[in-house]
Amino acid sequence: MAHFNLSEYQTVQERIDLFWSRFPNGRLYTELVSFTPDQVVFKAECYANKDDVYPLAVDYAEERLGSSPVNKTSFLENCSTSALGRCISLLGNEFSPKGKRPSQQEMSKVQRLSTPEVARNWQAALDNINDIEGLRSLYNEAKQGKAPNAILEAIKGKADGITGAASNN
Repeated sequence: MAHFNLSEYQTVQERIDLFWSRFPNGRLYTELVSFTPDQVVFKAECYANKDDVYPLAVDYAEERLGSSPVNKTSFLENCSTSALGRCISLLGNEFSPKGKRPSQQEMSKVQRLSTPEVARNWQAALDNINDIEGLRSLYNEAKQGKAPNAILEAIKGKADGITGAASNN
């Protein structure tokens, strides 16, 4: 179980608001670096002045489709926001109080994935999914959540059964 206090971490929005209050003429820039059906990577840059050539900080974020509730529908947007939060935190001081670089959202994900009470019942999820896209999403989530190999194989087997039945029709 994760042992930390979420209230000690800033939200990305708090970091963005702080950035604009400290650098009202600054610039925040995000760039889509990589996009596949399952994964996205964004780069973020922070500039003290909108006309600056070199950024104060640069950082990246990566998200996977279906790896969290928000990433089932908005993994592009979530990744862009995460990259900004990570980039701004590199400015230090009030942008990452007490040396807490991760955002509150990132630590919430850590807490959610490490809390036994909310551990995923992979078999129950598998029993309730009967379409290829749902199985792909579950497989990615199970792989990222370090589900047992038996579960990963069961998901593959069910997917193979569905695709095999579809090709026989």
